[in-house]
Amino acid sequence: MFLAQVAPAAAPAAVNPANKFYIIGDLDAVKPDVPPSWADVILHNLGYIALAFVIGWIAKKALGWAAAKLEQSPIAEAAIAAVGKALPTLLPAYALLLIIKENAPYLANSGWLHFAAVSTTFLTSLAHTTAVFYLVEIPIAWAKKIADQTNNKLDDVLVPMISTVIKISVILVGGFKAISIVDPKSSEAILGLLAGAVVGLAFASQDTIKNVFGAVMLIVDQPFTLGDFINIGSHEGKVEALGLRSTTIVLVDGQRLAIPNGDLANRPIVNVTRRDFIRAQDLIHLETNTPAERIQQAVGLIRELLANHEGFDPRHPPLVHVTEFSDWAVNVRYIYWYYPANAGKQLEFNQQLVLRITAKLQAAGIHLAVQGTPQTR
Repeated sequence: MFLAQVAPAAAPAAVNPANKFYIIGDLDAVKPDVPPSWADVILHNLGYIALAFVIGWIAKKALGWAAAKLEQSPIAEAAIAAVGKALPTLLPAYALLLIIKENAPYLANSGWLHFAAVSTTFLTSLAHTTAVFYLVEIPIAWAKKIADQTNNKLDDVLVPMISTVIKISVILVGGFKAISIVDPKSSEAILGLLAGAVVGLAFASQDTIKNVFGAVMLIVDQPFTLGDFINIGSHEGKVEALGLRSTTIVLVDGQRLAIPNGDLANRPIVNVTRRDFIRAQDLIHLETNTPAERIQQAVGLIRELLANHEGFDPRHPPLVHVTEFSDWAVNVRYIYWYYPANAGKQLEFNQQLVLRITAKLQAAGIHLAVQGTPQTR
């Protein structure tokens, strides 16, 4: 009896983590039992599943209708619609989990408990992935709202790019998690294969990766936005679209040029649209034998025409000066700045300015020099 009292108690049976499931519980603790009637059990549980599908379908329709009424609030609209899309998969999945838990003794008696638990947990994991895939629309809607409040249209391009990357990530992570439920060793092998594939693709598609990072840099730095007129040295045109691989520019002759983002991000970009003003200048060539007082008169006439001219800004007053004597003319240079930078209006103003200068000089008897013409006066 003394030995019986001091003998250590028997160690509890080791718990197998592989037999513990979400909601269903520990399969090792289930005591097998015989159902009163398999037909009644099957019909009873099919009714639960059908009810879950019907409730999910009704919820999807009802929430979809409610979301359509919230067009003025895109975030609330996206949230309600996402929940409505997720419920038709979540409700049947959780109904299956509860059914397996309720009928665990009957399944254990027939030897199907572990298979049913693994299969149901696998389906529930896929349902979670589907729900997250739809719920991602909520932060995407918030990002779209922020992008719509900014003036730069590149933000509107960035949101779909990010949403695509997020959704692909959700699918990959969710699929990997579901596979790990069925066979953890297979999931590790798949993960290794994916890692090797990523490394191989990285080497094989360096140009593609370069262009994707170029797109990211263009969006972050924002040297231009959609619709801007830019000059990149060899080409000049209007930015039509920005994709992951290339940027499309409509050239001045109407042709569309696709430039790889990696190359464009490394080029000097002149954004013509964003300039505050247009700086214009020209030379007036007077005859070499024009008297000094007539030259001074010509300078005064041009200054008078440019005083408070159309598009004038006091920060940049016009400049008119005699610059040099050439072999065939006395050169008078004028420079002016036109605000705002409207190319069409500036060209119209410049045309009128040239005509007025010509008329003023002719009326004053001041002659313009022509290159190659002998100066006989």
